[in-house]
Amino acid sequence: MAMPFEARYRVYWHHTDGAGIAHFSRILAIVEQAEEDFYASKGLLHVHGRLPRREVYASFLYPLRRGDEVLVRIWADEVRRRAVRYRFEILNLTAGRKAAEGHVVAVCVDSEGGELKAVECPQEFVEAWKEA
Repeated sequence: MAMPFEARYRVYWHHTDGAGIAHFSRILAIVEQAEEDFYASKGLLHVHGRLPRREVYASFLYPLRRGDEVLVRIWADEVRRRAVRYRFEILNLTAGRKAAEGHVVAVCVDSEGGELKAVECPQEFVEAWKEA
């Protein structure tokens, strides 16, 4: 089994609300930051802009606060010809607790006449996720 891609981040003020707790939308942005870093590590940043989300599920287990150090892990759950479903977990390293877990389904698309159309994912993309 392949190892998950891991990235470390810090929770910044702009991630948090007035109570100093990271807003759920910003937590998902941190997950997408890890996804983009995964593509960069594989030389696939050109693919990242053509992957709209079809489905996102998240379970928030422990708060992230400004200044917390977090570890994000992502790994392939299902790789298909036109989409990938990847799982994620966020560990709050400062508190020593799992903060969130869930999955994202991203679809490979092309823009034809202004309309998005699902297309086969590039082979290099498929291979990168099969390794993760």
